[in-house]
Amino acid sequence: MVIKTTYVNRYRFIFIHLLCGLIIPFLTFSQSGNSQVKIDALVASMTLEEKVGQMTQINLEVILKKENGVIVYPIEIDTAKLREAIREYKVGSFLNNGRKAHSRNEWLEVITAIQTMALSSLSQIPIIYGIDAIHGSNYSSGSALFPHQLGQAASWNPPLVEQIAQATAFETRSCAIPWVFSPVIDVGRQPLWSQFFETYGEDVHLTSTMGNAAVRGYQGENLSDGSSVAACVKHYVGYSAPLSGKDRTPVYMDERQLRETYLPPFERAIEQGVRSLIVNSGELNGVPSHANEYLLKTVLRDELKFEGVVLSDWGDIERLFTVHRVSANRKEAAEIAIKSGVDMCMVPNDFVFCENLIALVNEGKISESRIDESVRRILRLKFDLGLFDNPITIPENADERFGGKAHLELAYQAAAESITVLKNKGNVLPLSADKAMLVIGPAANSLQYLNGPWSRTWQGNDSIISGESFETISSAIGLKSNNTNYILGCSEDSLINLPAVLEAAAKSDIIILCLGEEPSAEKPGDIHDLTISSSQQELAKALINLGKPIILVLVEGRPRIVSSFVDDCDGVIMAYQPGSSGGQAIADVLFGQVNPSGHLPFTYPRYVNDLLTYDHKKSEEVDNYYGGNGYDPQWSFGEGLSYTSFEYSDFKVNTDTLRKGQKIVIEIKVRNSGSNRGKDVVQLYASDEVASITPPVKRLRSFEKIDLKANDSTVVSFEIGEKELSFVNAQMNWVTEEGWFTLEIEGLKKRVYYRP
Repeated sequence: MVIKTTYVNRYRFIFIHLLCGLIIPFLTFSQSGNSQVKIDALVASMTLEEKVGQMTQINLEVILKKENGVIVYPIEIDTAKLREAIREYKVGSFLNNGRKAHSRNEWLEVITAIQTMALSSLSQIPIIYGIDAIHGSNYSSGSALFPHQLGQAASWNPPLVEQIAQATAFETRSCAIPWVFSPVIDVGRQPLWSQFFETYGEDVHLTSTMGNAAVRGYQGENLSDGSSVAACVKHYVGYSAPLSGKDRTPVYMDERQLRETYLPPFERAIEQGVRSLIVNSGELNGVPSHANEYLLKTVLRDELKFEGVVLSDWGDIERLFTVHRVSANRKEAAEIAIKSGVDMCMVPNDFVFCENLIALVNEGKISESRIDESVRRILRLKFDLGLFDNPITIPENADERFGGKAHLELAYQAAAESITVLKNKGNVLPLSADKAMLVIGPAANSLQYLNGPWSRTWQGNDSIISGESFETISSAIGLKSNNTNYILGCSEDSLINLPAVLEAAAKSDIIILCLGEEPSAEKPGDIHDLTISSSQQELAKALINLGKPIILVLVEGRPRIVSSFVDDCDGVIMAYQPGSSGGQAIADVLFGQVNPSGHLPFTYPRYVNDLLTYDHKKSEEVDNYYGGNGYDPQWSFGEGLSYTSFEYSDFKVNTDTLRKGQKIVIEIKVRNSGSNRGKDVVQLYASDEVASITPPVKRLRSFEKIDLKANDSTVVSFEIGEKELSFVNAQMNWVTEEGWFTLEIEGLKKRVYYRP
């Protein structure tokens, strides 16, 4: 439902009237003087209770009307509960969505009610509302849903990722919400992890580059411009590497690995100016991250110079007591977390944190000056977002652009550029529309599979998304071919009417087999085995036995093992979780309207117990016979096929010696030697031939996506220096050691000597 301009203007009128007629002192505060002076003056005037309230974030459900404990829809604020939260406990932030997406109308009503209550309180400090915007403004009905981050990374197109973040910021701010808990910049090197799909993949450089693009897109050039939001990177730090593969479980790694692999994306984001971050929900080497003063203060504040807001994750301060058992009660848990460096507690469902923190200060266990540090950061964020000038900022053209043509076209482009062709035996792809086709599998006719979790609801696996008017894979294929039949074939648990399936398959010329994984996120997404479900394997093998050409389309948020049957498939397409336009994009790739250009942002494993990444050590390539075949993935990081071909030649380096403080220029010529226009990703890798710490076989150091017409060519150049060749040594310092390095692009190599 699109909000009419008159409806939006009603909210603007309410706030103009409120600001001018009821809270003149608030308006004067926001419009005059130096901002830091104003913040200091406000902090000095606040009571302890008001300060603690600013450090408290409460779940929206707490203040919603309910009947018999169940939220009433359409949602409506319970005024008495809101008054308790703001007037009694002085709460400064709310989050979440009341369990499902809402229209812009509903969001504006909710935010208006909250801000009205806040601005009529004694402190007159506006609320900052935060929300998970994981692949678009996913909790706003009618918004564009983009591919999840793993799919975005497969595009290898940072400007596209920045545009996605800009669109998400616009649609989120159109609902008067100024703060998004995104992007995830955990490096995804544990494919069992249920949030693997939320990462930008396994590589440090790719993750850092895409993460910074998202931060730029969210925050824009001016946070208060009405169409930007504050980004919140997560989950600081090492969260994505649980030993068990299960969410919120322990991570064990040495500090050198932490600094070399998992910390750099956060460092780059801080350099980019990200305004907030969320803390890792798990523990690192036995220390819960919310109690890790070394990481939250020494590293984050002192080394990385982060000045923004540190936010706890959902209920994680309480978990210091209930799960991690490093505190005797919730009060002690609050003491540990605040002393360790947390600024705001995502409580989320009661006011015990407020009561405990006030008591801790009054007892002298936490100084009020420590409270003031966090409050200043929080007020600075609110001030820079323009909330003191206008607590509800809605872009002027929100009515036309929210969920509009431009953003839907962007969602389609992102899906199309992410889709990765991994096998094309005998050029079976693209397909001809005159062939008789069977489209089959649990992912074939499901918008839930395409959109994944965080799609109108947290898990994304209910029927709410099915009501949206987008094409599934089968319906999109049906629009291109009149000779198409769809059968479900199986669920993730069991085969469904196999005799009918085989009868229909026997009548087809080609089978499009759509397999994958039902949407899930966080703890509900924990699995024990990466292997794709047995029913899907059985269906695939039964169809393969018919001898028909099979195109396997994988719709999944992590690499489910398919080695038991994939060698007998003629074509393989990795679709990730491509969002609302994914069905159309997949069909366009299948039939050649889109020339695929996606490349894997992770290593796709062949075996469940062989989860090596591309930047493994040389020793991990040694096989049972002491040969070099120990690294044997199903598909490699960076892999992706096109419907055209590219030739690489004239690999040049402007010098064979790199000196300290200098740069070297690397050039390579790329020609589209095929008959179709196409895009390719030029990937530059470097290998340290000898180092004091065993070096990985190679590392991605730069990349560029190019677009060439048939027979056209271009010269791609990169510039790298000692920093791009450095690593973390045993003393925890980034160093570039003297010696030879091998540079590689598409199998072509050059050696360069680094001399300090």
